[in-house]
Amino acid sequence: MCRRSLPLVFAGWTIFVWGNRIANILDDGRTFSATRTLSLGFAGSVIALAVVVVVADLRGGRPSWPLPALVTATIAVWAVRVPLIVLNADHGVGFKLVHAALAAVSIALGATAWREVRVARRTIHAQALPRA
Repeated sequence: MCRRSLPLVFAGWTIFVWGNRIANILDDGRTFSATRTLSLGFAGSVIALAVVVVVADLRGGRPSWPLPALVTATIAVWAVRVPLIVLNADHGVGFKLVHAALAAVSIALGATAWREVRVARRTIHAQALPRA
């Protein structure tokens, strides 16, 4: 896979996952609460950060802060959500496995995109150094 596309793949995956989260929150039929409002706000902010990554990448630049911020947010949220989901007796095994898989794919894509961008930056900097 082309290095340039990895941040786009990660951002697209993030938009897909958290867009579905928003749809699920809005479709569950419960009345709004502070928890639901916070969940919507968090999902929206992660999507906004993913959009910043897409815009920066499509403009030809490498996002200096949005990609690491998105990866960090992804790792942090799944580090909290997966144990909560797994320990919740109301969720079935299938639900738990799906969310564990979403977490694994999200973290793997984010870490791979970040690593590839860092490698590309080092290569560009190394090529820019004067040769003796």
